[in-house]
Amino acid sequence: MISSSFISSASLTSETRKSIARLQSQLVDAQKELATGNHADIGVSLGATAGVSVSMRQDMDQIQAIQTSNKLVLNRLTASQSALDTISKSTSSFLSSLISAQTAATSQDTLVQSAKSGMQTLQDQLNASLDGQHLFAGTNSDVQPMEDFFSTPPSAGAQAVTAAFVAKFGISPTDPAVSNISPSDMSDFLDNQFADLFSAANWSATWSAASDKPVSNRISRNQVIDTSVTANNPTFRSMTEAFAMISGLGFANLNSGTQQVIISKARDMTASVTGGITQVQSALGVTQQRISDANDQIDSQVTFLTKSIDNLEQIDPAAVTTQLAQISTALQAAYSLTSQINNLSILDYIGK
Repeated sequence: MISSSFISSASLTSETRKSIARLQSQLVDAQKELATGNHADIGVSLGATAGVSVSMRQDMDQIQAIQTSNKLVLNRLTASQSALDTISKSTSSFLSSLISAQTAATSQDTLVQSAKSGMQTLQDQLNASLDGQHLFAGTNSDVQPMEDFFSTPPSAGAQAVTAAFVAKFGISPTDPAVSNISPSDMSDFLDNQFADLFSAANWSATWSAASDKPVSNRISRNQVIDTSVTANNPTFRSMTEAFAMISGLGFANLNSGTQQVIISKARDMTASVTGGITQVQSALGVTQQRISDANDQIDSQVTFLTKSIDNLEQIDPAAVTTQLAQISTALQAAYSLTSQINNLSILDYIGK
């Protein structure tokens, strides 16, 4: 038995429109892929492998963030090295003045001025900052490490020196009577009460607001290292002590024998300090090299991850171009068919 069936032009039009919408979406994706060189939808294109791509991109973000941090750390280390160079030159100049003073080639006033200049340079450089962070303050990087020894009113360090001097000799360092202090009494003072002012505990309590703990940074995914030196380093304590001997103990009014005791002590200490500065600079230099090496490794990792991600996410331009042409052809056919369906009318058949 023959049965009749009905085909609705409306249903044909609906299916054709759905086909056009699908083709238009595919066309947009293909055009996007040609423009970017990557799959339009990584999740759809890679399926389960998309997780590998996401993981590699997370690794890339992490190591690039470390590399950005390393650049900032290297800038800070470069600034620190510059400050240490300035301190080293100033200390060497002071040492030369001390050596000359032992042969009376340098006047008392010149030596005192050299000590004051050295102390001021040391304080200024230890208070150096970069981008609002104090280079030699350790983890207390928002705090200026050193007070001005010559400030008015006197700094805590200057007050401590004067108090120790008065306790020992019964007079102020500015009293002309200091000329009566014997070389042996001054030597005893320098080795005991005065030296105690620069012990680690008294230094932190009186002289420095820096932290004993240096700044540390992650320079690679498996390396965290110290990346600064603090004003509490023994080298800086000894330097301050040597400068204060000449600039804070009434040196100009002392008798020549007592002056020579101070000069000899300051000279030996300054000579030792000169080597200490070199050691500090060398340690920072090693840190700079480690960071540079870490950056080289990160560059290699970035190159590897970039290639691996590209292998997963990049498209074949030739294949996509062919696909784009096929989609365009199919879309044109769908447009044509839709137009023909829309032009169908029952009147065409009745007229026949």
